[in-house]
Amino acid sequence: MASDARRRVAVVGATGVAGQQFLVSLAGHPQFEVAALAASSRSAGKRYTDAITDPSGRVGWHCEEALPEAFGRMPVFDAERLDLRGLDLVFSAVESDAARKLEELYAPQVPVVSTSSAFRYEDDVPIIVPGVNHEHVQLVKRQQRERGWKGFVLPIPNCTATGLV
Repeated sequence: MASDARRRVAVVGATGVAGQQFLVSLAGHPQFEVAALAASSRSAGKRYTDAITDPSGRVGWHCEEALPEAFGRMPVFDAERLDLRGLDLVFSAVESDAARKLEELYAPQVPVVSTSSAFRYEDDVPIIVPGVNHEHVQLVKRQQRERGWKGFVLPIPNCTATGLV
C-alpha cells in the first residue's frame, strides 16, 4: 500500500462516461490516490484533457461536476500496456469485450473492480451488494487459488440488480 496510507489506483476507460464517474468519485478521496489513467490506444500518449477534446475543440466531459484539474493534466496510458507496478487496485470501466481481455491482464497482479459483465457469470466471481451478501467475498480466495492470481476481478452489480436490492 502507498506510504501515505492511500491506495494507488488506475482508472481504465477513463475517457468514457463510466470512467469519468470514477474520476469524480475518486477526486480528493481519503483512501484512494489516482496514480494512472488508461484508455484505448487512440487516447494514449495525450494529456487527459486533450484525450477528451474532439477536433472541433469540444471537451467531452460528461459529468455535472467540473473536471478535477489534476486529472486534466495527467497522461493517458494505453490500457493494453498499463504498467501495474506500484498500483494497489484497478478500477475498470470498459465494455465487456475489452474488459475480458484487459482484466485478465491485470488480475494476475492486482485487484480489479469492474463495471462490465465480462466475468459476472463465472462460478468463482462474486457479485457483492453492500449490506446484503458480504459472505460472497469468500469467492475471491477461490478465484485467486484456481486462477493463480495475486489479484482478482470483482464486478459491480448491474444497475437493475442494484435498484431491485
